[in-house]
Amino acid sequence: MFKTIKRQLPVMALAAAFGAVSFGPALAADGKALYADKGCAACHGEDAKTPLQEGFPKLAGQSVEYITNQIKDIKSGARKNGQTVDTMKPIVEDLADADVQAIAEYLFSLKEAPAAAAAAAGAPHPGKTLFMTKTCVACHGKEGKKPLPGYPAIGGQDKAYILAQTKDIKAGVRANGKANAMQPVMHLVNDDEIGQIADYLSTVK
Repeated sequence: MFKTIKRQLPVMALAAAFGAVSFGPALAADGKALYADKGCAACHGEDAKTPLQEGFPKLAGQSVEYITNQIKDIKSGARKNGQTVDTMKPIVEDLADADVQAIAEYLFSLKEAPAAAAAAAGAPHPGKTLFMTKTCVACHGKEGKKPLPGYPAIGGQDKAYILAQTKDIKAGVRANGKANAMQPVMHLVNDDEIGQIADYLSTVK
């Protein structure tokens, strides 16, 4: 009996290893079903990168950590700006932690949203210069597409959504997650500069 168990141990170890590798895709598959069942597509689009209304965020390709934290903050009331209270909270309040993780894995598995249009040839977009000089790049990465852990990818994001979130963070209306780290930086930019940065980010491919 013990010899049989001993022979089976390597097989069991391999099975466990392959199971761990396939855990992410399995979660993503469950997340896809949950995304559909909870009606997320009604606002964020079937592909999570073509919102049906201006001002709703593109979610495809966002990090698991960021999506998970935002859903949990909306559930707890830590985030309550924009559409989060009236629209999002009733939808996510009954999600278990495993459901939140599955949805986050699914959204992360999707390809990055394409840009609406390329920036005009010639001189760099003034918003790009501001994005670099106002230190946005330090946390959100090159072109807003390679953020530090916990920060959102904002390159290619909806312009109206960027404007709304940025102004809410600056005013202290949104104070969850990394918003507190952003507030001191937001006082370095005026509304016109915020508009230029948002316009630039919305054109990133």
